[in-house]
Amino acid sequence: MKSSHKRSFAAALFLVTVFLFKSAGAAPEPVSQSKKIPPMIRVLVAENQPIFHVNVKGAYTLRALPSLKVLKRGQRLPDVKLSVSRQGFYFGQEEFFVSGIRIETAGERDLRLNQSQFRGAVDIFKDKSGAMFAVNRIGIEDYLYGVLPHEVAFWWPTEALKAQSIAARTYALYQAEVSGNAEFDVKSGTSSQVYGGTAKERFRTNRAVDETRGQVLTYQGKLFPAYFHATCAGMTAAAKELWKIDLPPLAGGVKCGYCHLSPHYSWAAKIPLSEIEEKMSKYGKPAGQILKIEVISLTPSGRVGSLRITGTSQEAVIAAKDFRVWIGGDRIRSTHFTVVISEDAAEFQGKGWGHGVGLCQWGTFGQALLGRAYDKILEFYYPGSKIVSDAS
Repeated sequence: MKSSHKRSFAAALFLVTVFLFKSAGAAPEPVSQSKKIPPMIRVLVAENQPIFHVNVKGAYTLRALPSLKVLKRGQRLPDVKLSVSRQGFYFGQEEFFVSGIRIETAGERDLRLNQSQFRGAVDIFKDKSGAMFAVNRIGIEDYLYGVLPHEVAFWWPTEALKAQSIAARTYALYQAEVSGNAEFDVKSGTSSQVYGGTAKERFRTNRAVDETRGQVLTYQGKLFPAYFHATCAGMTAAAKELWKIDLPPLAGGVKCGYCHLSPHYSWAAKIPLSEIEEKMSKYGKPAGQILKIEVISLTPSGRVGSLRITGTSQEAVIAAKDFRVWIGGDRIRSTHFTVVISEDAAEFQGKGWGHGVGLCQWGTFGQALLGRAYDKILEFYYPGSKIVSDAS
């Protein structure tokens, strides 16, 4: 998921937002809360690492995976290097002959891995190349504390924060349902939703998580992937425009007139043709020197469906969603664009940021400014969905 607000955007807008916190429409009565322990989420927080620096402020336990046998306990762990050995792992000067290591702490925020700080436990595994990856095992509500301030600004209206909290919770729990035998449920970057551990937790975003505790979106009694994006720029897209998903709450075509305050409503990018040529060769679509780039199809939401790129050796037809990934989603911010070649570069003029499916974050901000409650915002972006209490 693309988190793309700008926290410094419009100081005057900040003051307007603060003024409207008290006048936002009242949210509906909260659904009944269950007493069960919140489900765990497994978050991939680091990969391709030759060394991890581990620091624990308080008591800790080191366990072998998958047996969970205790390897080591202590009251404090100063900076220790964790690396791969031929038969297991080096933990400082000690070697453990195991396939994985779990680091558990007694405190809330005691575990630091490299430059990041986490709640819960962290599992360390080897990958096929011999490097390491780390998975944070954490309760869903604590996980959301580390998601919200990265996906939206903490100073946004409370109703917008609540809507984002429910969408993020729904997305994560759906992914946990379908992850199967994978070693993690979600990643910590924009390909899932941005998660940064405890470092940037804020009171207002934590409170929004707490006030919607256990609430998720369902369709016909089932969770669905509640996608969201930064700015739709007027119209959301159907999930089936990008993926093999065809559900009414993700059918798109929702006319959103609420995200015009977004700093990402319009954008421009100038990409050297040499760079595009290099990317096309890298991804198996070599065309030689580029002569022409044409939009040859549009999706129902008005975004570019496919491009024809003509070069000196051949022409190639490419899905715009793939082209955006090749060049980088922070540069080609959406597939809602036009393109012309000028000298040695392709010049793009576009609107919005993100894939356009589901909830528009800046549209949520705009609706909350107008006093709309979080349940109505979610109903607007996910038509036909229902807010229910999850098993947490």
